[in-house]
Amino acid sequence: MAARTTAIRPAYENERLDLQYEILKVLFKGRNFYAPLKDPRRILDIGTGTGKWAIEMGNQFPRAEVIGTDLSPIQPEWVPNNVKFVIDDANEEDWMLDPLDYIHTRVLLGCFEDFREIIAKSFRYLKPGGWMESQEYMPTVYCDDGTMGPDYPFAEWTQTHDKAAMTLRRPLRIANKLKRWYEQAGFVDVHEEVYKLPINSWPKDPQFKMLGRFNETNLLDGLQAFSLQPFQRGLGWTKDEIEVYLVHVRKALSDRNVHAYHKIYVVWGRKPEENELGVPSPPSQPLP
Repeated sequence: MAARTTAIRPAYENERLDLQYEILKVLFKGRNFYAPLKDPRRILDIGTGTGKWAIEMGNQFPRAEVIGTDLSPIQPEWVPNNVKFVIDDANEEDWMLDPLDYIHTRVLLGCFEDFREIIAKSFRYLKPGGWMESQEYMPTVYCDDGTMGPDYPFAEWTQTHDKAAMTLRRPLRIANKLKRWYEQAGFVDVHEEVYKLPINSWPKDPQFKMLGRFNETNLLDGLQAFSLQPFQRGLGWTKDEIEVYLVHVRKALSDRNVHAYHKIYVVWGRKPEENELGVPSPPSQPLP
């Protein structure tokens, strides 16, 4: 892979990414992966961010080479000897990589025009028997007990954000399609796990209350960055208009009377061995 451009993130965004990593680590009960890895020798982390996942995988699998790619050079310099970070763009046609045992993606909604292309490339670059796994937010806001009204500002923000992203051809609602896309690409033994992540500390359960409190911080800290570019470029809003709009969204995010949550999808699948049947299905057009 060869990067066309690099992106510089502010320091507070790096801190938010680290917090997001810890939230998912707790939600997944300490697991970094769900695929049944045995002794992987080459691991690729697409969109590695601050590199925490890649570093932990390097420590867990000391015989593996772990490669983390991202557009932003924000990863630490001191890492395990078997971990390296590359400023690369997964959108590039040729990844220039040797065959891989495991490919991992996490929270890449809105990063690609068609995530099916990333799945298809991953299938090509995996060794027979290798695994791909995606851990992804579903931006839709859910509520099971009727406490979220039809005009809930944070839910309305997610719809506006989705409209802006679609205008820019960067779809956000991909998590619930991943299992089907994996199967269409030719993966077998495809599995899906779905978790609920509260948007603030409304739950009574102590662990979910803690997760909600951290997720509220994660969302509040990221809300401006999530909104500015899509709303300006996709909808033509001014920065002042966005800031005024977000006042009510932030207030709604912190309203513990609304028992809202996101869904987190974890999907993993295996590339068939050479003696197995696994013919990819052609992708449907346009994006469903």
